[in-house]
Amino acid sequence: MKRTDARLSVLLAAAGLASSLLAGAPAAAAATGPRTITTVAGGPGSGPALTVAQDAGSVTVSGTGNVYVGDTRGVVRQFSGMSSSEKVIAGNAAPNLLPVPRSGIPATTAALDSVGGLALDAAANVVISDGLDYLVRVVASRTGTFYGQAMKAGDIYTIAGTGTFGYSGDGGPGTSAELSGPGGVTADRAGNAVVADTGNSRLRVIAASSGTFYGRAMTAGDIYTIAGTGKRDLSGDGGPATSADLRYPGGLTTDQAGNLVIADTGNYRVRVIAAQSATFYGRAMTAGDIYTIGGDRDQPAVGDPQGVAIDPAGNVVIADGYLVRVLAVRSGRFYCHAMTSGGVYTVAGNGQATSGSGGSADAAEMEDPNGVAASARGAIISESGAAQILAVATASGTFYGQAMRAGHIYTIAGDGISGYSGDGGPATAAELYSPFGPATDRAGNVLFADGLSNRVRVVANTSGTFYGRPFKAGDIYTIAGNGISGDTGDGGPAISAELSYPAGVGVDAHGNVVIADGSNYQIRVVAATTGTFYGQAMKGGHIYTIAGNGTSGYSGDGGPATSAELQIRAAPTVDTAGNVVFADAWDSVVRVVAAASGTFYGVAMKAGYIYTVAGTGEFGLSGDGGLATSANLESPRATAVDRSGDLLIADYDSNRIRLVPDHSGTFYGQAMKAGHIYTIAGTGQGGFLGDGGPATSAQLLSPADVAVDPAGDVLIADLGNTRIRQVGG
Repeated sequence: MKRTDARLSVLLAAAGLASSLLAGAPAAAAATGPRTITTVAGGPGSGPALTVAQDAGSVTVSGTGNVYVGDTRGVVRQFSGMSSSEKVIAGNAAPNLLPVPRSGIPATTAALDSVGGLALDAAANVVISDGLDYLVRVVASRTGTFYGQAMKAGDIYTIAGTGTFGYSGDGGPGTSAELSGPGGVTADRAGNAVVADTGNSRLRVIAASSGTFYGRAMTAGDIYTIAGTGKRDLSGDGGPATSADLRYPGGLTTDQAGNLVIADTGNYRVRVIAAQSATFYGRAMTAGDIYTIGGDRDQPAVGDPQGVAIDPAGNVVIADGYLVRVLAVRSGRFYCHAMTSGGVYTVAGNGQATSGSGGSADAAEMEDPNGVAASARGAIISESGAAQILAVATASGTFYGQAMRAGHIYTIAGDGISGYSGDGGPATAAELYSPFGPATDRAGNVLFADGLSNRVRVVANTSGTFYGRPFKAGDIYTIAGNGISGDTGDGGPAISAELSYPAGVGVDAHGNVVIADGSNYQIRVVAATTGTFYGQAMKGGHIYTIAGNGTSGYSGDGGPATSAELQIRAAPTVDTAGNVVFADAWDSVVRVVAAASGTFYGVAMKAGYIYTVAGTGEFGLSGDGGLATSANLESPRATAVDRSGDLLIADYDSNRIRLVPDHSGTFYGQAMKAGHIYTIAGTGQGGFLGDGGPATSAQLLSPADVAVDPAGDVLIADLGNTRIRQVGG
């Protein structure tokens, strides 16, 4: 079976958290002093040694067959095509502690914060996109002058970037320009280095020599924007690339004709900038203009699985590649394993990439478990690649219409064939089509977004009446969506409505199902009972839009949420007051749809209206200690609410966990003011340091998810460091 694109899993991993984290005892009295940070899962794995695990994030091949691999954790390796030998050619696998020399030093002694892109230019120099240092760097293959600089063979040089994120410097020396999270890099046929300036939503060129390229005069070593206005949007096809809008461009390459081919990641398209006027990809193109040649905006982003959830015993359940693992919160027997407090145990999966069911969970083969939820009956796992929903039973009994044995794994939905069938019958005989983000309701039923079938479906745990209709234990039912991609049906029966790639679900305190209707850019609700919710009168079993006007964007704050433009690609969080909170990574904000009128996170709100509670809409890092709405965020990926009702944000690209208090007080060892923003973990510099010391002095690397355990401790999916880390509450 085809493996699922995995980065969507990161955005959807929070789907299983909401129902597990809302219930909690009143907060205990705050402890004094700074909070310490500890690694509670994961271990060593970055470094130049041949035996060290590698985390390949980019690759390129030379004409002689040598393979160059960029390890995202800070080294570049060369694998010989002739001898199969390996050597490190750049990076020392140590955290990048500034200030240090970054140019004119042996490349193997240099610190790289990340390797986001890798290319070989015409002179066989290795060009590196050092994303978290905001630099483009070159390892010289021989002594000579490149990009306007004298270089020595084997040494490393910065050719673009000052080390500070921003956007500046066009038309001047590349080393005086600011970049923002440079990603993919390629070398064009003239030998120029082309980089995706991802955070700025632009493509930029560092000229290798003086001449005319992309229709303009360029000077060797200087930097120029050749595509993108800086506005994160989709526009400009068929016109000049410099007038077009991109949205977080990622990878790029040069085709045989010299055209630049771009993964316009945030727009879910592949686009081309024509090198000359001619016919390419079956259409007439004009030199310097931009065209879409593949994909559409309704497809999901891609990435790595890293889901976490909290089970009823307080253990951390982790979707970890081909495995499901548990971090024990205390010593005892869980999932039929004797566990010691602080230990990590595999409870499902043997590391093989197929799907297994019915036997011991340890021996099962799994294909990309992308989301996980936890209930009193066991761990619920969505396997998008295998088109199934699985359960690992925590006790023996009859669940979801099946006799289950503790510690064994069972398919509770899906026959392993992608498609849509089986409603009203046994869930195990049904076809699913890209299931994501499982959640459980108060009756123990399992809900999930069946993404490509444009539906939300339920596997009944027990027989009874749910969502306005009779259910039979173990059978599967659609509760929202008629299978047609669209946005009609509001105010009527949810099963007659259209959805468009639902990306995750949550359940609020009233039992209503909250849906991230991803490609409609809306949040919709299936009412569990008749009543007034989110400022609207609702009827049980009917569907209603509570946020989004169907247009991708960022607008509408302070007004009715249904009139706002928004982006949502993961299940929302429902806070203790019933408000719907969601992270908009593309627009670098966190927003709230108010369930009732009142003051939340320092903002006066009206029921049914939408508000930004953190971020300005600009990509960056600023504002700690001040109003959260005046601060900049860097791609917030996930949210959670702690036991005090404070909002936690996994600020992915800033390598921090940040907090917006709902009320003033002392939290995590800091005096805080309602509605202001504070860092509670991370220094902002990507890396791994600080275990056992203050969390605010520690380094994180791309935190992708955040959760709160029953003791009030904050758990962080420290994705780039492949660890789960804990900050004491």
